[in-house]
Amino acid sequence: MLVTRYLFKNLFAATVFIAVTLTLVIWLTQSLKLLELVANSDAPMGMFIRLVALTLPKFLEIILPLSLAIAVIFTYNRLIMDNEIVVMRSCGVDQYGLARPAILLAVGVSLFLTLITTWISPRSFALVDGMRQMIQTKYSAFLLREGVFNTFGSDLTIYLHARLSNGDMTGLMIYDARDKNKPPTVITAKKGRITMDGNIPDITVFDGMRQQIDPSSGALSKLYFSRYTIEIKGLGGAAQAHWKDSEERTLPELLHPDMSNPKDRAHAQSFLASAFSRIMTPWNALDFTMIALAVLLLGPFNRRGQHVRIVAAGALIILMQALSLSLADVSKRHLGVIPLFLGATLLPAATGFYLLHARGEHALMSALHRWRVRRNAQRDDAAKGSPA
Repeated sequence: MLVTRYLFKNLFAATVFIAVTLTLVIWLTQSLKLLELVANSDAPMGMFIRLVALTLPKFLEIILPLSLAIAVIFTYNRLIMDNEIVVMRSCGVDQYGLARPAILLAVGVSLFLTLITTWISPRSFALVDGMRQMIQTKYSAFLLREGVFNTFGSDLTIYLHARLSNGDMTGLMIYDARDKNKPPTVITAKKGRITMDGNIPDITVFDGMRQQIDPSSGALSKLYFSRYTIEIKGLGGAAQAHWKDSEERTLPELLHPDMSNPKDRAHAQSFLASAFSRIMTPWNALDFTMIALAVLLLGPFNRRGQHVRIVAAGALIILMQALSLSLADVSKRHLGVIPLFLGATLLPAATGFYLLHARGEHALMSALHRWRVRRNAQRDDAAKGSPA
């Protein structure tokens, strides 16, 4: 139908524009932490771009439903103000005909978000976590800051006074207690530089002294050198395989945890709640759309503006978003909340579909009419009872 294509095109364009705008704003604020991580570790800029790209799916889980709701409110309010809705209704388009493009787009967005929450987002989250570990181990392992004690665990501390333009370091002091079979050593040197032996960074120091205490006699031994090389393998720690939490697990992994693993057994309830949340949360897009449609399309239109309705729709959408996030969090600790979570997800959409039907709209209008009549009657009684 021509009306459906026209409305769908406008809704789709508005949703994409709002989603891109919100994504750029959130990226700008959230990417500062990633930029600091990459800059402090001297990792290549390509690593930062990959990290930023991998955070996109997590943002879309929140951005897309809100973007769609804003697009629905904006588009239908513009159509009302321009009398296009009145023209469409006079041509025989019913409420569902007007709402159909938004509903179709909401279902499509919900299905896309289901793919993101159940598969793409956890995979991206796991890759981001792995890249963070790699940056901290591969790059931060041999990046030393000037004027501070660079401590790596409790066994190795490196201090340098300054770094020259060619990369050489001056004023070095190194405390090394990694070899548990030998007493700790303290090395001071006038100059040093970092070299690579394959993938292993070494510090080569020049014109210095190596000091070590003999544990049996307590005597301090000193060794003066003109060149000395210290292997710093494992300086930042090797990237370790770690236990995956619920954010890093896809839907099949949440539904089928390794029950032989004690941590998986302990978190089985939380995994089940997370799996349920991954399935239900994407349908907030449909809920928000039905709320916006019901508020804007039901009842008579006001040519002077729909400000009250827009505020009401926005308040209901924010309330539903907060309720959804709260129930998703609580359900991880109490599985009994899941039916309430299910009801909170299904009820707004079901109510919206009912109200947009002729019978539902008639019931709503009748209820509002009775409420107005009762309110006016109360005002009249109050006016009669008041002294002249």
